[in-house]
Amino acid sequence: MTALDDRLEVAPSRRPQLIRDIAKIVLVALLFVALGWLFNSDLVSQYFDIRAWREILQEAEFLGGPLFGGLAFVAAGGAVIALGVPRIWIAAVGGAVYGAVVGSILAIGAALIGATVLYYVGRRFLRDVVRRRVGGRLEVWRARFRANGFWWVLYGRLFPLSNSTAVSVLCGSCEVPYAKYAVASFIGFIPFTLIFAIFGSGGAKANSWQIVLGLGLMLLAFFSRNLLRAAFPVRRDGQGGTA
Repeated sequence: MTALDDRLEVAPSRRPQLIRDIAKIVLVALLFVALGWLFNSDLVSQYFDIRAWREILQEAEFLGGPLFGGLAFVAAGGAVIALGVPRIWIAAVGGAVYGAVVGSILAIGAALIGATVLYYVGRRFLRDVVRRRVGGRLEVWRARFRANGFWWVLYGRLFPLSNSTAVSVLCGSCEVPYAKYAVASFIGFIPFTLIFAIFGSGGAKANSWQIVLGLGLMLLAFFSRNLLRAAFPVRRDGQGGTA
């Protein structure tokens, strides 16, 4: 069997995953379109004016001003992420309140705080729990992290539908060097934080162009993931690739 035959044989098995990915992307876009329509409809706006709330939260006079309001958002978002809430929803809230650019910056700060808390919880308190739950696979992950810790963390962070909480705790339990963990997490957080901040901003403003932009960037990110998997395949022994 030739290499071409191998690729043709594997390709159909990837189609269901590709279809699921596209379905998830479309559903996310439709969700924010629906939220934009809902919050900006006359029926809802007479009870909840999202534009007025955006102004109140951006000014944050009740917290001492915009700077302290932003810091409060980062701290609260980090705490919520540390409790297991997906970081992409914090990014969406940040985008809805502060806009895509500022919301992305604040959401990345919150994600780093949450990821740091979970890392040290895994390192200090949950190592034995992880060992019992993961079993022999823990040594496989230790070997992966020793060989290419930065790339494995980055690989996990680039996929927002993976369990980010579990990745953080596992990295702490396997004693991945914190500097590598933090830098890889920071880089990996950027793409989908920006995408969901754009979605949140577009939903809050009922801006269809931002929704379309977020949809396009999300499609690009998911297809890039497939290219990354193809370029850096992981062998069954866990040692292959840089992913």
